[in-house]
Amino acid sequence: MKGALTFALGLLLTTAAANSPVKGAVADSSTAPSLQQARTGLSFSQLRIIYPAHASKGVSLNIHNTSDSAYLVQAWVRPVSPATGSVDLTWAGEPKMPFIVTPPLSRLEAHSQHVLRIRYTGEALPKDRESIFFVSLRALPAQLATQGANHVVMTVVSNLKLFYRPAGLAEEAITNASRQLRFRREGNQLIAINPTPYWLTFAALSLDSFTYEAADLRLMVPPMAEQHYAIPSAAERDASVKWRLIDEGNWETPESQQAL
Repeated sequence: MKGALTFALGLLLTTAAANSPVKGAVADSSTAPSLQQARTGLSFSQLRIIYPAHASKGVSLNIHNTSDSAYLVQAWVRPVSPATGSVDLTWAGEPKMPFIVTPPLSRLEAHSQHVLRIRYTGEALPKDRESIFFVSLRALPAQLATQGANHVVMTVVSNLKLFYRPAGLAEEAITNASRQLRFRREGNQLIAINPTPYWLTFAALSLDSFTYEAADLRLMVPPMAEQHYAIPSAAERDASVKWRLIDEGNWETPESQQAL
């Protein structure tokens, strides 16, 4: 399935402490282990969720469970941290998110699939550019959720990017936006300039022989704005920038290049 995401959740730790309650330790990650690393058989129908303004009934996200175990799945929407490009872990429920996921808690049986519905609640969002959020999903093995004592349960939260596209914006636009991206250098900063109304995520970014790490690329380039990336001291002054973006289907766009 195009852009299918499979993620590992089997981080379970048992303890001999009697009468201890089930506890959850959550590890947030904006990326998930690859299909080869996954052990639970849970997968999503898409990695990036595009929500066009005309979707009056919401958009769907399918979860597939090919394992022999049932899971409890919790789903909710969270904001993006401007400082990291990942989920804003300081968010405590305010301001309220303009999207809801239904059902917020569901049971996913073994060898079955389940459909989540994401709905826009109508709060004002910019009409001339995309808005971005994260759909967070936590899965807990159902049998452990009912055992109660003698178990400490660690779960992994998977975060999928949710892009709200207002009316007038194309549904397939990132490949063209990649060609419009421009760069300049100011001191030890590489500045990406985005003249488009779309949030842009790098699949790869390099300055000649220097390649930026995945952690650096979590910082997206906002629509009609700039993003700064540190330049290593060893980078040549007249270096050439090469980049590829991640498109709507989670594919990489063709490589583009610009001399600084």
